[in-house]
Amino acid sequence: MDANAVSVHAYATRFIWFFLRGVLLSQLSRNHGEDSLVHIGKTFFKYRDYTPIPLILILLFVAKPTVVSATIGILLIILGEGLRLYSVGFIGAISRTRKDRTGGELITSGPFAYIRNPIYCGNFFISLGIASYGGVLWFVLLTFLGFIIQYGPIVKYEEHFLFETFTERYEAYCKNVPAWVPKKQVAFDALELEWPPDIKIAIKSEKRTLAAIGGILLILMIIS
Repeated sequence: MDANAVSVHAYATRFIWFFLRGVLLSQLSRNHGEDSLVHIGKTFFKYRDYTPIPLILILLFVAKPTVVSATIGILLIILGEGLRLYSVGFIGAISRTRKDRTGGELITSGPFAYIRNPIYCGNFFISLGIASYGGVLWFVLLTFLGFIIQYGPIVKYEEHFLFETFTERYEAYCKNVPAWVPKKQVAFDALELEWPPDIKIAIKSEKRTLAAIGGILLILMIIS
């Protein structure tokens, strides 16, 4: 690793650490008598579209893609976006909201019958794919750590809200369906797979995500 890469790595780590530390401390001081992790998750949820920006800017400086890293990255991105499209097809455009809304129903069909957070699993593969495309191992690890730090509290916040909204129904759902890793075998047969009512809704809702992914990859291709 050359001196410039080491310098960027150091500054990137410090920036992300101080940013997260500031968010955590502000939320802890603001909510003495309440579940602080839930409130941290609420903050991350509100700004989840913007928190990856510092990492993306860092990637543009340190990326050294190879044929292997680019191939792995693109495959992970396709997997992640495919999972997002499939999930949004069931939950609808409500997935885009930053407010405490559920659309009035608890979604337990499609990918939600296997895991409780399929959209965030999709986000994980997309994030890991973009980081892998850059071909820098420490950045992949940094992205992985950043994902855990952000989405751990977000899931805590959402589960708190869903439990308050659906109570016993959501509690039973949590007992039967894991958060991240499926307990039962996923049906990959197209004839057995449950399809969303209207995939066009999902495609329309995902236009912004697809545009962002395409833009990042285009820039990485240009500068590499």
